[in-house]
Amino acid sequence: MLHAVAIAFISLLAGLQINLRELRLLTLKYNYRPSWAQLPALVFAVLFLAILGFAIARFSLILTLTTCLATIVVCAVCEWVLARINPHCVWASWIFRLVFAGITIALLSLLFSQPATAFLPAFVCAGIYIRNCPFGAAHVKNLCIETYVKRRVKVDFSCFENDEGFKPETKFAGRQTAGKALQRFDIRSFGVKPGARQDQTEAIQKAIDSIGQQGGGILFFPKGRYNINKRGNAFLQINFSNITIEGETDPQGRPLATIVCCRPTVRGHKNPWLSPFMITTGERLQPSNEFWGADFKRKKKTFMQSNSLSDPGSDGQILTPDFATTITAPSKKGETILRVADTSRVGKYVLLALYNTSADGNLIRDILGDDLTLRQEWTIARRAGEEEAPSYQWLTEVKRAVDKQTIELARPLLRDIDMLYAPVLFNAGMLENITIRNLRLTSKWSGLFRHHGFPLYFSIRQTQEMDYGWNAVNIKRVANGSVDNVVIKNFTNPLYITDSRNITVDSVRIGGFDGHQGIKLYCHACDNLLRNIVFTSHFADMAGGEGNAYGNVFADIRYLNPEFNPVDYDFHGFAPPPASPPADNLFTRIYGFRYMKHAGAITHLPSAAQGNTWFQTITEGERRGEYLFYNMTHRQKGTLLRLVTAVGYAVAIMQKTKRVSLKSFRENVKAKLRDMDEVCVARSRHARFIPKSKVVAIKTTGKSQF
Repeated sequence: MLHAVAIAFISLLAGLQINLRELRLLTLKYNYRPSWAQLPALVFAVLFLAILGFAIARFSLILTLTTCLATIVVCAVCEWVLARINPHCVWASWIFRLVFAGITIALLSLLFSQPATAFLPAFVCAGIYIRNCPFGAAHVKNLCIETYVKRRVKVDFSCFENDEGFKPETKFAGRQTAGKALQRFDIRSFGVKPGARQDQTEAIQKAIDSIGQQGGGILFFPKGRYNINKRGNAFLQINFSNITIEGETDPQGRPLATIVCCRPTVRGHKNPWLSPFMITTGERLQPSNEFWGADFKRKKKTFMQSNSLSDPGSDGQILTPDFATTITAPSKKGETILRVADTSRVGKYVLLALYNTSADGNLIRDILGDDLTLRQEWTIARRAGEEEAPSYQWLTEVKRAVDKQTIELARPLLRDIDMLYAPVLFNAGMLENITIRNLRLTSKWSGLFRHHGFPLYFSIRQTQEMDYGWNAVNIKRVANGSVDNVVIKNFTNPLYITDSRNITVDSVRIGGFDGHQGIKLYCHACDNLLRNIVFTSHFADMAGGEGNAYGNVFADIRYLNPEFNPVDYDFHGFAPPPASPPADNLFTRIYGFRYMKHAGAITHLPSAAQGNTWFQTITEGERRGEYLFYNMTHRQKGTLLRLVTAVGYAVAIMQKTKRVSLKSFRENVKAKLRDMDEVCVARSRHARFIPKSKVVAIKTTGKSQF
């Protein structure tokens, strides 16, 4: 019997190597450079066909097909049970699957009275199911051969030299000041022990607060592992300026100190997408689960909720900054001087806000472009005029007060300041000089991920955990900070920059399990620089922004996932509702991304405003000849996908409303099908949803639409 179980489990592992996406490359319809990582899928697929042929010839077609189907059904049930258990230990997942193999082969032997070799195809099929399961599978990457193959692609941007004479402005992005010299503190002097198995969150937090209260310092972590959040609902906070978290490195500069998040940090009751990260800055200025910024002048009480199963709804409340002064004279784009009513209350960092002053939304139309008609379903954009939304909100720095009515900004204006839009300044409290460097950040997440979950497979709690529960670093409410030489592994959300400016992210490697959002610029993230970043894992929303993210630069970024699983740039629209979408951001010298994707709830569209630019980029993974601009919400779907989407929507609505009946199910399915028909737009027209963007010097097999 042990011999039979071994055969079954080995067959399961063989099937696990067959990635169906890899086999699609054989059609030659995709722009992709295959590597050694694709070989296991091909080899094991051929091996599977040989085993299948042998089984059919030796034991009969009916027996082979019957056992394959039965085993896949049992495997699907077992994976559902495993998903509900959601173990954090990799050994627990694979012992569970070993038990599944043993019980299943015992039942098959009892029912069909055949030797174990007769059931080889059945267990290979089970492995294929686990590897390609649309619901996700815990720890599935741990036993995939291609996970351990490094993808080495020679990226050559020299073909773009002197191309079109375009020179984007980048000098104002990223950290502008080095900060003051800081005293060095060893974490061991605060009672923290490298390599200790117990939770050390409290001790590390006390160390951070202690040096913060002394005016700042460098908190040094020697080589070793440091466990945090073993008991849940705990994370490391940096609430003081002039703090550096630094780890030891080897002679080659590789980080040797590892901080491990042991449990999820999701807070699902309100705005779960703003849940705490393992390392979160500015928590006292702006608590997690709270938006910050200027609010509507004539706000209606609007409770908002998307159709996502993980969305508990938002009451629309946001933290608002203190009023500083009004702007009294217009200024042109590129100028640094602002005339104001009174400089006496103006702080170092300000939020410059412009308001809609007409019922039809004169400002939001100006921001999005006069040639873009506001669609009926874009409810956030359409309410901007009636409720007088401050649609333009730019987080910037004041260089000096020239006199009592004049200030000089540290960087030029990104747009004209027109008095028509009632411009004002709010003070923005910020931390300064925060640095995280030379660290490895990892977690005990199982890697169970399905984008926004699935109502028949996961609970709401599980859905929130996979989308928002395992988070690495959130640089929030910080000016002039940096994340440098950091390895981030096994997080569904590796890095956010939220309501921060002049942050430099440099030399970061992101890998491990696939997840939700790779790098996200959130709300008022302005003039940040993200460069020299390598991704070796896939994220549903790879890199981009949401809300008033202006003037950011993504440069020298490479997607080198050994597995063929294409990724896109990501824009997510309005966040929070008084805001507007990202504008004036630059993506340059980027390799391996596919489409310029518009995403987010349909109410928060369009996903981007004007002036976003792609310069000297090389695409990969796109279908040859396909349009590069792509709107998920407005895409045209095939018959089967339409039906699956509508059924999933109907089930999710029933779970949310707790109203279960065949009549409501049918009505919801019909309503969703009708909605999809009304909002779908031909792919060739999707570029218009990112208005007045630029694509300059791009190497692609797709159609840029510009």
